[in-house]
Amino acid sequence: MKKTANLSSSRLEIATATCSDHGKPLEFFCETCDTVICSHCSVRDHKHHECDLITDCYAKHSQKLREHLSPVDRKKEALNEVLSALAEREGEIREREEGVLEEIHEVVEEMVSALHESERKLTEQLKRVTNVKLKVLSEQVKSAKMSLSLLKDVGDYVEQSLKTSSPQTVLRSKKQMLEHMSEVTAGINVEELHPKEKADFALSKSMKSLHRIGDIISGNIGLQQCRVKKIDHITPSGKAVSFSLSIEVPDLSLLSVPLSSLKCSLVPVGKGDQPINTTVTTSTDPGVYRIQCNPSTSGTHAIKVHVYDVQLQDTSIVIPFNPYLDNITPERTITELNGPWTVAVSDDNHVIITEYYGHCVTILDKEGKKVKSLGGEGGSGNVKFSYPLGIAITPDNFILVSDSDRIQKISMDGYRKASVGKKGNKQLQFHSPSGIAISAITGQVYIADKINHRIQVLNPDLTFSRSFGSEGSASGQFQYPCDIAIDWQGLVYVADFFNNRIQKFSSCGKFITEFGDKGAGSGSLNEPNGITIDTAVSGLVYVSERSNHCISVFNNEGVFISSFGREGSNVNEFYEPLGLTFDKNGSLYVCDHLNTRLVVY
Repeated sequence: MKKTANLSSSRLEIATATCSDHGKPLEFFCETCDTVICSHCSVRDHKHHECDLITDCYAKHSQKLREHLSPVDRKKEALNEVLSALAEREGEIREREEGVLEEIHEVVEEMVSALHESERKLTEQLKRVTNVKLKVLSEQVKSAKMSLSLLKDVGDYVEQSLKTSSPQTVLRSKKQMLEHMSEVTAGINVEELHPKEKADFALSKSMKSLHRIGDIISGNIGLQQCRVKKIDHITPSGKAVSFSLSIEVPDLSLLSVPLSSLKCSLVPVGKGDQPINTTVTTSTDPGVYRIQCNPSTSGTHAIKVHVYDVQLQDTSIVIPFNPYLDNITPERTITELNGPWTVAVSDDNHVIITEYYGHCVTILDKEGKKVKSLGGEGGSGNVKFSYPLGIAITPDNFILVSDSDRIQKISMDGYRKASVGKKGNKQLQFHSPSGIAISAITGQVYIADKINHRIQVLNPDLTFSRSFGSEGSASGQFQYPCDIAIDWQGLVYVADFFNNRIQKFSSCGKFITEFGDKGAGSGSLNEPNGITIDTAVSGLVYVSERSNHCISVFNNEGVFISSFGREGSNVNEFYEPLGLTFDKNGSLYVCDHLNTRLVVY
């Protein structure tokens, strides 16, 4: 009923309004001239103009006016969001204050009377920091509320005009209203009203002095004095890699900050400067954070840590080789090797290679430069080799080498300490022994006795312990086993060359499972010759395929993960890859046999 009454009142007002020139009712609105007119005006002064009944024009222009309220409404909505953000930030600051205060109390309560003075000083310091921030925030709240009030007044004025004024009045003043709305909205910068202050303060805890149990670290100057203390526990998981870090303040105490205030990224060193984003989570240890990222390459990465947008001094981390990556490229290639067959890396990062056609064992430094050659023409020491194949480093830093039909134990200087074996098929007799692996648990030596189609196990003093396997293709049998790897549990993996598979055994030689099979599908193997396990990081099994000229990767259950390489001599290509191993930093070394080089990933 109220709406009908208002409409009747408007019609009555229209009916009573008359033209000053003709005395006729003002029933029309000229869109061309933007004015109200009578019927005489429409055929005289406004002939051929766009004219329509006032009632119709009123409805149309009322809608337009309401549409122009949209910027006002959007600004109002934005300001409400700003006020919500300001309130939330205020809550964060106050919550952070309470959290830090609670940490202070927890430390203070463990002490006696001397600590109460420290509590008072820290609380005052915290209050000063908090009050400064809240004062700035309070001014922003006032400005935001004032702007919101202006917009509300403008909106109320327009709405009131549309409800109570005559159509003629609204139409006469619409231009001024539009200009006023535009002027008010243009004068309000919502971005400038977003929170300027941050909850960027934290407690650094130190129990070195009863009179100074910590400090409140706040703002750029305080945070810039902090540094990343420690990087630890690097672990690939799928394409991701995770590690932990902690942050140290100048007095050597640890800084504890909210996860939302700690950001970390990685930049590959020497491989472009595109940062890798990370996800930060807490650790079970106080002040220690777990970082997860998806690096695109292995090797050295600079770690960039920001605490409350303050960048700490860069540190670095070595990302291990990760087979889940889409693009695997070598870090470097070591050339001029004469038929490299097998490789091992010592704890002091010396790379030791058997050169089949060079009849020697070559030792390189960590940069790939030749240190010495053992055996062969002009080699160091008194040892000689015929055709060295397998190699392993004992816990006491001697080298075991399979050569012809024997196993030689030599020093790093090339002097023979022991030699066992001769041609045959009995205990401690061999026929072309190949791969060697040493159990980190028992110290026992596992040897792939290739043409005898078995694995011989020797004690650490190279006396006979046991053997397992025989010629055939059934489970537990072999056709020219070439290499062996042992995981952290002591389980034994054997590259069964002509059976095109990997067999897995217990430490005593009991068959567990097998994987791979000659074919063209993913996970099939074609003449697997070398095998290694990334025991230090992920427990993945890496297999070199001599005929497929590639490296295939499986998990320890035999599930295929990925493969890389193809036949050729270019980057990412192999020509009969054989032995392979990892160093303690997670770099993978592959003997690219007929390309006469060692490839490092």
